[in-house]
Amino acid sequence: MTGMKFSEYRLLDFRTYIYCRFIKKINGLIPYKKSRVLISSSSKIGIKVRLRLNYKCIRYNGRTTILRMDEDSKLKINGAFDVFYGGDIICFKNSVLEIGSGFCNSNVKIRCTKSIKIGNDVAISHDVTIMDSDAHRVIQNNRNNTEPVVIGNHVWIGSRAMILKGVTIGDGAIVAAGTIVTKNVPANCMVAGVPAKVIKSNIKWEL
Repeated sequence: MTGMKFSEYRLLDFRTYIYCRFIKKINGLIPYKKSRVLISSSSKIGIKVRLRLNYKCIRYNGRTTILRMDEDSKLKINGAFDVFYGGDIICFKNSVLEIGSGFCNSNVKIRCTKSIKIGNDVAISHDVTIMDSDAHRVIQNNRNNTEPVVIGNHVWIGSRAMILKGVTIGDGAIVAAGTIVTKNVPANCMVAGVPAKVIKSNIKWEL
């Protein structure tokens, strides 16, 4: 996914902050009923294939999906990706969120402060949180409170898992339900626990 330029994408053109309840497909962005889109005029969205928001929302269930992009933030969609109902995605000022293909099931939370990359054929289950920052700093530990997150290709993230700052998850890995990932996950391994530990190696999985 690295090295992609916005000239290679179909760009969405937003003149100012917009708040959309019901809008039709725009250059690959498909917000289903009750989607909420709040985008700065200086942010950029580039979509190669498709991004569906609030996907599979059952009629009248009241669920929404929110996409918020602050000043000079960037969102790159390289494949076909679906965000199910209850999603909450924020790209803070000057951040870059890059996504390949796959889906996020209901109630996903993504907080991109600097850089989050999600690969192709990724399955992200219910109530998952992905964030590249602690938001606040503990002064005594003298550590960066924001570090990039990279999720590889064909990764399965189980329900209520948390992916925290500075983490790289290798291709083909599985993150078990309820796991809190604070360190890198090797490719083709399963991790579980708080904090995450490798419990199986050389695994394969399919939808």
